[in-house]
Amino acid sequence: MALIMSPDRDSYILGNCVVCGAVCWSYWRFGLWRCGSCGLVVDPAVFRPGAAQAVNEEAFGEDFNPERSFWVRWFDNWKSRRYLANLRRAGIAGGKLLEVGVGSGAFLRVAQKAGFEVEGCDLSSSLAARVSRATGVPVHCTSLDQLPEKAYDVVVMHHVLEHVSDPIAFLRAARERLKPGGVLHLAVPNLACWQASFAGWNSYEPYHMLYFEPASLRRTVEAACLHILDVWTFDPFSVWFLVLMRTLRSPRSSSVSGGMGSSGGALEHIYRIVMLAAGFVTWPLRWLAAQLGKGDELLLLATRSHDEPA
Repeated sequence: MALIMSPDRDSYILGNCVVCGAVCWSYWRFGLWRCGSCGLVVDPAVFRPGAAQAVNEEAFGEDFNPERSFWVRWFDNWKSRRYLANLRRAGIAGGKLLEVGVGSGAFLRVAQKAGFEVEGCDLSSSLAARVSRATGVPVHCTSLDQLPEKAYDVVVMHHVLEHVSDPIAFLRAARERLKPGGVLHLAVPNLACWQASFAGWNSYEPYHMLYFEPASLRRTVEAACLHILDVWTFDPFSVWFLVLMRTLRSPRSSSVSGGMGSSGGALEHIYRIVMLAAGFVTWPLRWLAAQLGKGDELLLLATRSHDEPA
């Protein structure tokens, strides 16, 4: 562990990098620190025992309602269909699928309708029960390493890895749940995106412990003994609108900020329609960002090799 002072003279206790093990930190921005060895960016809270679990329980506990409005459900369904299309393009059309971190349950519904045999896994007992009731899908309220090994053809983690304090151990647990030849579909915020330069980037959240760029994500996944098939980025249509709105709300923010939430009623309908319009206007910019690896979302496909040792 090392006691390090940031440019604003706040003191932080930082330990060994959770990916490469180095103690080579430099202040990045917004209260976050970058490893000079592997490029991983962290919230210092990741080094406090139990902090990741505590902050996630607070954010995603009993009061968390991921389906709070028509618009949120619509966006979740659209995103879930996009994730499913990624699997189909990789030649994966069915099999036994596990989603780690079930959110609203939208992806489980979409995958089930597409012919997958689906299960979920989530540490939130209230969320697991709610999604299981709503979808009829088994959702295990347990840690990943408590599930049977070599049981799944596909494991998906959509915006989960950035919440954990030991990403390599987490990915190894996912790998052990895969059958030989099974595939992991992973999505995380992309710290290399253009929007990350703004304090209002919608992925700066107090419950995000880790921030990845393509190179640091590759290194993390490979350290978990998974074989990478593809890495790419995507820029959602709402991202620039949300970034500008959040930045204007807190133009001098120096630390991660919470989400905007939804206001409900007519005001939310207007807000979401303007968001959609902004997405269409910024389409050329978003397409270019994705092609250059600068999209807001970082995605990865990896596999558990057939010929690896048991």
